[in-house]
Amino acid sequence: MLTMNKISKSFITDDVATHALRDIQLHVNEGDFVSVTGPSGSGKTTFLNIAGLLETSTSGEYLLDGEDITKLNDSGRSRMRNQKIGFIFQSFNLIPDLNLFDNVDVPLRYRGLSASERKQRIEYHLDQVGLASRMKHLPSQLSGGQQQRVAIARALATSPRFLLADEPTGNLDSQMAQSVMSLLEDINKAGTTILMVTHDPSLAARAKRQIYIKDGHVSELTNKNSNLHVVGEA
Repeated sequence: MLTMNKISKSFITDDVATHALRDIQLHVNEGDFVSVTGPSGSGKTTFLNIAGLLETSTSGEYLLDGEDITKLNDSGRSRMRNQKIGFIFQSFNLIPDLNLFDNVDVPLRYRGLSASERKQRIEYHLDQVGLASRMKHLPSQLSGGQQQRVAIARALATSPRFLLADEPTGNLDSQMAQSVMSLLEDINKAGTTILMVTHDPSLAARAKRQIYIKDGHVSELTNKNSNLHVVGEA
């Protein structure tokens, strides 16, 4: 489903090159749940941005469903991103003046779906995250954990091939974090592939696969019964 071959990313400022990623080799099959950890500045965010088609690599090959992303222009990457990837952010990114129903509806309006199909998707996924009874509430009327559940429902409503979660529990207390993590595990068990960046080792250990990024390298891999294959410095 997702393959990175020798993906590297460098930033050049004042004629000084900073190597954020170095020859990343990664293969993820459909249905995997992969956690990504590493120290601050290790390249985790750059990795996630490239995986999510928000940035382009300096070199290497990135295949998503067999298509070489590195050969696409901006509009092609936008199309792939909108069709195949759902995003979950640490800060929720909900629109405060819209109720839950309308927040989940925002990305669906760009899909050209009918009002009835959008309504069906919104109600289904808000029910999936346990918030069907609150769809007319504003984000300010919810706890942090509930807001993150809305963000997850919004991502799932677009029927993505995989979810990219960037510190999805970073703004939550431990109890809420465990609840959101359990929800992500349930979503993964239902068939959705997930890549999750987290600083919390206890949450990372709950994923099927763990990769550790340091100094732009995949420097450690812990296997746990999945179909992820990583080649890098150990």
